Amino acid sequence: MKREGPLIDIEEKEEERVTAWMRLVHNSLLFLAGVVLYSLGGLAFPDGGAWYDSLAKPDGTPPIYLFRIIWLILYGLIAWSLLILIRTRQIDRELLLLYGINWFFHQLFFVLFIGYQLLVLAALDTILVMYSTWVLIRAIRPHHKIASSLLIPYFMWSVFAMCLAVGFCLLNL
Repeated sequence: MKREGPLIDIEEKEEERVTAWMRLVHNSLLFLAGVVLYSLGGLAFPDGGAWYDSLAKPDGTPPIYLFRIIWLILYGLIAWSLLILIRTRQIDRELLLLYGINWFFHQLFFVLFIGYQLLVLAALDTILVMYSTWVLIRAIRPHHKIASSLLIPYFMWSVFAMCLAVGFCLLNL
């Protein structure tokens, strides 16, 4: 026997509200986890200190505060892309592996450039970041066009970062 009436409607609406709230919390935590994971290298090596300040910088090198703002925006776009794929159940092992490879090369840059001050290896790593981002965009495209498109600014910044890294090599070796 099905119960009807205003009390049942209120209970159903309250359950829908709780479910929507839980979905929002879950999505927010997934998003923040993505941002934090991609931020690890920058958090471990926040700036190059006196060493970075002493380097000759190529034309167009943004100030550190601008790097931080741009990267935070890019990390948000990367996390949003990943969240879309998770929420739409479009993520698979191949895409997770590609995100993982890209994440690894992204983190490796901070270790090579700031941690060990290996400019040539860091510049080579930027090529791997750029290429792995391109592969990731292409692999995501058939699954979800918006999730793929959210990574285009990251790819464009990776091209710029590669040019900067090569410039640092040429000016400081």
